[in-house]
Amino acid sequence: MTPPPKRRPASARARWLLVGVSLVLVPVLVGLAEIAVRIFGSRIDPLAVFVSSPQLRSDTQGETTGGMFEFDPLLCWRLKANLRGIWWDFTPVTTNAQHLRMTRDIGAKKGIRIVVLGDSVTFGYRVPVAFKKEKPAEFDAAEKPYSALLEDSLRMKFPGREIEVLPLACPGYTSGQGLTWLRRDIAALAPDIVLACFGWNDVRSAGLPDRATMPASGAQVFVRGVISHSQLLLHIAESAQRKAATPPGRVAPEPRSSEEEYIAHFLEMNRMCVEKMAWFGILLPVYRDPNTPGVDPSQPDAGTNPDEGARMTAYRNRLRDVAKENNIAAIGFPELTEASWPSNKTLFGERIHPNAAGHRLMAERLLEFLAKPLARLNSM
Repeated sequence: MTPPPKRRPASARARWLLVGVSLVLVPVLVGLAEIAVRIFGSRIDPLAVFVSSPQLRSDTQGETTGGMFEFDPLLCWRLKANLRGIWWDFTPVTTNAQHLRMTRDIGAKKGIRIVVLGDSVTFGYRVPVAFKKEKPAEFDAAEKPYSALLEDSLRMKFPGREIEVLPLACPGYTSGQGLTWLRRDIAALAPDIVLACFGWNDVRSAGLPDRATMPASGAQVFVRGVISHSQLLLHIAESAQRKAATPPGRVAPEPRSSEEEYIAHFLEMNRMCVEKMAWFGILLPVYRDPNTPGVDPSQPDAGTNPDEGARMTAYRNRLRDVAKENNIAAIGFPELTEASWPSNKTLFGERIHPNAAGHRLMAERLLEFLAKPLARLNSM
């Protein structure tokens, strides 16, 4: 006779039943908790959780920047898409559907495409200047960031050729974020020329370095994306941050990028461009003055940070030397560096950002800088 099938012990059946109930019940409870937090709790912007540095929070969520930035799982923040003439700290801002400061969307590539990676300098902070918040459309239309001026000049120089200059630029970005952005979009954009201009955000001490606060590994990006879609998880993350917060002064702020990281980012950008058959050029960073006490008599109460000024000089010099050693094209703007202070005062709005005249100078120099690669591309 066939022996009767063995019956599982009651304890085993109970365990499996418990697992089954848990698989059903836990998601239901989490869902109910999510609904309750959304109804009864205060809404948390993911920016407030993932941009933890007080300085960077002020840059992306302060009174003058409210509504201009949104969370991005990969880059941590980005410009909102389809903004129309908003006012950001004396800067009129319009963006396209691709989150770029442009009045037109990016279409299919038809001719020569130049991509300019950068921070608020390339973005064009206070270029043009809109003095009245209530009237953001009142500004001099002839004042434009250097990328837009370059595009205008190139279209005049090569009539009948489709030429576009795309400013992949966002205030607050470091060279690391620029590298991450390029890595994500270079294949889709298929640029013929890539330019990169980063500096102040890399040398700036804003708490912990970017490698600690915004790692770009796939797992970290995935986790940030998941948490950003859940108010429940955002509340939990914010609570954990408050408990783990280090009291001010306990940890000395570090530059957002070390000098070695800064150089490595540009070398990797160059490697990627070579791989994609794009010409790569470096714009050495700009900075107005040495940033030492008493250097600007017109602003005796302005805060100074000599270490920052020294890092700007060191990072720029090292980048120039490494570019030369690796046969990477690089262009400097001597008038827009601390070595030219105080004669360069009329080219800046303040210490970090060139004004409209400074941007015109950059555009004119870039037109010369790009003469050879553009001549080659135009002959193809």
